[in-house]
Amino acid sequence: MHGSDTPVPARRSDELAELRERVQRVTVVHEIGVRRGRPDGAVAVAELGATNVAFVRYGAEVTVDAFPTRTRFALTVPLGPMRVRARGLYDGGVAAGAFVLSGDRHTVMEPDPHAGALVVSTGSARIEDHLRTLTGREPGPAVRFLPAGAVPTPAPPSLLDEAWRTTCRVLRDSGGRPAGMLARVLEEQLLTAVLLSLPHTASGALHDDRTRAAPADLVDRALAWLEEHHAEPVTVGGLARATGVSTRRLQEEFRRRRGSGPAAALREIRLARARRALAAGEAPVAEVAHACGFGHLGRFAHDYRVRYGELPSQTAHRGR
Repeated sequence: MHGSDTPVPARRSDELAELRERVQRVTVVHEIGVRRGRPDGAVAVAELGATNVAFVRYGAEVTVDAFPTRTRFALTVPLGPMRVRARGLYDGGVAAGAFVLSGDRHTVMEPDPHAGALVVSTGSARIEDHLRTLTGREPGPAVRFLPAGAVPTPAPPSLLDEAWRTTCRVLRDSGGRPAGMLARVLEEQLLTAVLLSLPHTASGALHDDRTRAAPADLVDRALAWLEEHHAEPVTVGGLARATGVSTRRLQEEFRRRRGSGPAAALREIRLARARRALAAGEAPVAEVAHACGFGHLGRFAHDYRVRYGELPSQTAHRGR
């Protein structure tokens, strides 16, 4: 396990109880037993919205017994050779890649003592909510993950591999505490890769491009929602959930009706709001930019000048 793969600088500990407690707090209940050696481990935890990412290394040969996850979802990413067994899912051999812990049975793992593992955990409801975002449909029965190869998946395992590696790099570069939009984007990237790369009972819906027909007023309703929420951190996924269609269908309808996607429409709304506020002399440029949803003042000034042919300060000067 290279240090560059850890989400945040890890806290070292030779106490199994401490390692277990820090991981268990953000993932699922489990027990740890030492098979050989003395623990000399490390642990790191990061939050991405409703999803948690934990890195743990034990420094000794241990057996981890994860209890049934029930209403939680937990994905383990081995960073070295790891044996895993769960009746009906895993036969005790070395895992070929990332795997989901069983919802109704114990999952027993033997992680590499020095490489460790990543654990991605969230509520099952969050998984189903993101599935609804991708397909634009109600997910139906609870999503159940299946053994590798049980059903075809829309994407290869490499998508998930790239997703967790990218997430780790961004978490490290941001000090392990991403906020707002960045955290939401990382969470959605991970959950999308999980649903597309791993087999589950709703994989067929992700293969099917025939998402439900978009309502005739979809774009108008989306624009109205953007007007109301323009000052908030907005993602295409969040807008798709609010309008009840898949992200793909939402983007297709925007491009068909307007020639550009939802992000461009949101930028136009924010710029128009800012111009009205500046022309009325309501507040200084920085306050107006922030109130209209712009997080970067330099980007706001650039986009404003491209759109209106003058700097925000010039409009504000006339307003005063």
